[in-house]
Amino acid sequence: MDVRTIKARLRAEMRGLRNEMSSAQRLRASREACGHAIRQWEELRAGGGKERLTLFTYLSFGSELDTTLLIKHCWSRGDRVLAPRVNKTAGRFELRVIKDASELASGSWGIPEPSEACPLWPAEQWVQLDWVVVPGLAFDLTGGRIGYGGGYYDRFTETLLHELVRTGAAGPAFVALALPGQIIGHIPLEPGDLKVDKLITAEGVISTGKG
Repeated sequence: MDVRTIKARLRAEMRGLRNEMSSAQRLRASREACGHAIRQWEELRAGGGKERLTLFTYLSFGSELDTTLLIKHCWSRGDRVLAPRVNKTAGRFELRVIKDASELASGSWGIPEPSEACPLWPAEQWVQLDWVVVPGLAFDLTGGRIGYGGGYYDRFTETLLHELVRTGAAGPAFVALALPGQIIGHIPLEPGDLKVDKLITAEGVISTGKG
């Protein structure tokens, strides 16, 4: 069985498991994971000596882990928060600055996204990101990730890496907030698949070392 077939089966299985989780359980796990993420975020602020940090995060939809608490914390500290706005024709997303929930609209597939009026962050500025919080259906302890199959985050990562090479910047940490059951033994990867640096769950933080 080839990697793509295995990934498609894993994607369907993990989506089903996540959808079976009760709303109360998901909310509790989201709150606890966001709490750990916020503590890591503040450690980053203290350690780096930066008063204002920049977060790029997905906006939760359906049965995903809810990132709202992390976003609201960043707003409360005056941090810059960016979220993806999808261009389905180009097969890519833009990074847009959001300052309040009122700036969100229903976008592609009904997923919340920044309105068109939100300021665009061009690729040349992506090297200034501190964290990239990525969605996913499953992760493993080496940083492997099963996404939704669209390749949007893989293409984002490819562009970001180009900018990092061009500028020599250190670049952001890639972070995944995972619900119970989303961390599995092994995820088969293809060339170009992104890997995450940190897994944050209701129990705490796992540094992956990216395998």
